[in-house]
Amino acid sequence: MMIDARNEDFELAEIDEEPVIFTNARIDRGTVPPDLYCYDVRESEGFSGDPATLEKFVSVNHWGTIISMKPFPLDDDGCYLLKDGINFLDECCTLDDFIEMNQDDEMNMML
Repeated sequence: MMIDARNEDFELAEIDEEPVIFTNARIDRGTVPPDLYCYDVRESEGFSGDPATLEKFVSVNHWGTIISMKPFPLDDDGCYLLKDGINFLDECCTLDDFIEMNQDDEMNMML
């Protein structure tokens, strides 16, 4: 079942120091604003419980879904290797909260 991103509570996290929001659910891409980037997280083989890669869509070994303000560079196989995993920040937020937080950060960088 696909979840509406606008109605989901996400976990705030970082991937390679880039802020993201995470959910274990599969997100309906049609509910993600077009200026954001949505990726599925693939679990490593053998059911280790560890995230392995970001991909546009994962059907087998789906570990969760992230949304970011910036794109992650996918390799020729359509993957972004999660060398350092996902750093969870022990905070929850909505999609709207995430957008607002990052707009504030961008405004502060411009000053």
